[in-house]
Amino acid sequence: MSTTAIAADQWVVLRGPLSAETITTAATALAEHRQLQCALEEGARTLRLTDPVTAHVLVTVRWKSLPPQAPRTLGFQIPPPAAVDILIDPAPGSGGSQLAGELHDALSARALPYTGSELDGIRAAMPLLERYSTEQPAFGNWALLFRDHYLEHSTGFVLAMERAGIPPEWIFALDKGDKTWNRDRVHATFTARGYRSDVLDNTAVNEPEAHRGELARVGADIDAFLDAAHAAGRQVLVVDDGGLLARGYGAAGAPARWTPRWS
Repeated sequence: MSTTAIAADQWVVLRGPLSAETITTAATALAEHRQLQCALEEGARTLRLTDPVTAHVLVTVRWKSLPPQAPRTLGFQIPPPAAVDILIDPAPGSGGSQLAGELHDALSARALPYTGSELDGIRAAMPLLERYSTEQPAFGNWALLFRDHYLEHSTGFVLAMERAGIPPEWIFALDKGDKTWNRDRVHATFTARGYRSDVLDNTAVNEPEAHRGELARVGADIDAFLDAAHAAGRQVLVVDDGGLLARGYGAAGAPARWTPRWS
């Protein structure tokens, strides 16, 4: 996934359950990586990232607490998680838009994943998965390749497979590319847990000539995942809504073809 594109001199707002310490830590880490200065204004919820050579402010970050918010999931959270609005503002003419985009990505990775209480709510809404997802030693030697819409029930299923014994590093999830609600949160939750997460869009599959580069990149990543799993002696469980993966990642004439096995 690429860095969020922020137009030059255009501010962006991020909303999520982040603390001042989390915001400061993320901004400070980015500043250190880019060899910039990061200063927190005393008594204000404001950070400034500054070029130490010119002393020019590149990006200003401000945040404020919000009143209780509507749930970010299908189920209610009691009490609702605390939330803040975070304003990321590149200075006009500073060239700080790339830096602002990197900071937005860093904070999004902390703000977007489902909270523990939200995940508990998703689990409670899927009682069959909860009942049958106890750890199974047999799954410790498997890998999972999953492709579906990125929705809450998808999140519940993949987390259930982890609870059943498939290690996070051997889970590769693919979004079908629909504009589903909270798809960014599902992706962030998966990556935060150590899964691989990407997009294999139906549109790209239906129009391969227009999406040649995208299909080649995702196909190479899938091949690498399968090769690594087989080299490690793992069997691969494929759960694919639509069966495009079994057809060779959906591309006409693709060399990869899978033969289902049952035992």
